[in-house]
Amino acid sequence: MSYLFRDTDRAARRLQVLAEVYKPSSEAFLHAAVHARPQLALDLGCGPGYTTYLLAETTESAYTIGLDSSAHFIELAAQNATTQISFLQHNVTQTPFPTGTADLLFCRMLLTHLQDPQATIERWLTQLKPGGLLLIEEVDWIHTDKPIFRDYLAIVAAMLKQQHNQLYIGEQLDAYQPAASGVQRLLSRVYQLPVTSAHAATMFYLNVAAWKSHPFIQQHYSSDQIERMEDELGSLISSTASNEINWGMRQLAYQKT
Repeated sequence: MSYLFRDTDRAARRLQVLAEVYKPSSEAFLHAAVHARPQLALDLGCGPGYTTYLLAETTESAYTIGLDSSAHFIELAAQNATTQISFLQHNVTQTPFPTGTADLLFCRMLLTHLQDPQATIERWLTQLKPGGLLLIEEVDWIHTDKPIFRDYLAIVAAMLKQQHNQLYIGEQLDAYQPAASGVQRLLSRVYQLPVTSAHAATMFYLNVAAWKSHPFIQQHYSSDQIERMEDELGSLISSTASNEINWGMRQLAYQKT
């Protein structure tokens, strides 16, 4: 796995903003897909734990565990751990999980960074108990007419593509049918999420610092272009505009029957 945004404190701040932005989408998804209280729910690629706490609160799971390969993120997440919510360092592309099988697996915006997301899904399905659910939330599209946002997204999409990753992976996942026997897809939909310009600019601004020194960026874009982009995004962090960018979030639910 090649993760562009690293596991620094700046990345943790980005994930905090992301958690605020995508909370309505993920809450709606969990309410639509989960109809029974899980005994064990796993948050795959939990980062600093924001999605883990959301997962525990929304599903009222008896026990929730966040898994992430970053020791730094696990340390941050564990600062607020409880007897019902805990965290383990583990590369979630590798199975079996240290927790054993679970009633619910949840993953948001991780597959876009993997070179073989379908193979990862197949492995995850082996970690479900009978009747268990795998819930996946990824970007299907992002619509905006604002030039700075379009320029930023085009650069990120190109950078991911050269790493054999895909920014808009939702459509690809929708077309994919797991090979594992005894698995049923219960849900595939696109949730439309309007995002304020300030939130989008904040996420993008924090991201630029993480990848502006990437060899692909230095080879294909001038430093002046990237600096101008960073400055313009920074100036939009205080924007009051609310209709300049929308996310289409692909939400997929699979059940082991």
